[in-house]
Amino acid sequence: MTEHENPGAWDGDVNEAVLEEWIDSTTKFERVREVLLSTTTPQYAKEIGERARVSEPTARKHLEALAASGFGDVVTTGRGKRYKRSRQTVAMQRISDTHQSLSREELTEGIKELRGQIRTYQNEFEASDPDDLAFQIESDEADAWETVTAWRAAETDLDIAKAALALYDFDPDAGTGDGNSPENDDTSTSRGAFSDSTGNVSV
Repeated sequence: MTEHENPGAWDGDVNEAVLEEWIDSTTKFERVREVLLSTTTPQYAKEIGERARVSEPTARKHLEALAASGFGDVVTTGRGKRYKRSRQTVAMQRISDTHQSLSREELTEGIKELRGQIRTYQNEFEASDPDDLAFQIESDEADAWETVTAWRAAETDLDIAKAALALYDFDPDAGTGDGNSPENDDTSTSRGAFSDSTGNVSV
């Protein structure tokens, strides 16, 4: 035995071990959903099934259910259906992440800053929105096109921030008459709509 040999060393593949653990710890539906939520370009059920380590019929069954629930979009082609994550799912994930990571005060301040940034664009370029600016500029005005991109991003961020802030006032049990009103539960809005009974954010 050489000095570099270790009789107790594992000789397997790390990636293979991680994959096996993923398969063992998840259901087929969970794997298909996880793969779909990372799929940004349409793929056939066979391709998604291979990534999720399930058969094509199983992948198709779960993909249809996920699409019906709004988690995925279906693109019909001459060779059959292809699937990808839906825009609504991406938006809701961003809203959820923003809501969980920022306080009400931080979101309020961020919204003010984004509105100020958008007003600056409007005043500087005498345009009402990014599309208006894009209509005015020439194709070779690189700086102006960068502004169009930044302006659109700011408007998207503003929409996300406003939706995330609104969740702090969202009560899914409002009007149910079960007695669990915000007045009777001081933790109900401490961290917004995704808080659990301890005030911690639940995922």
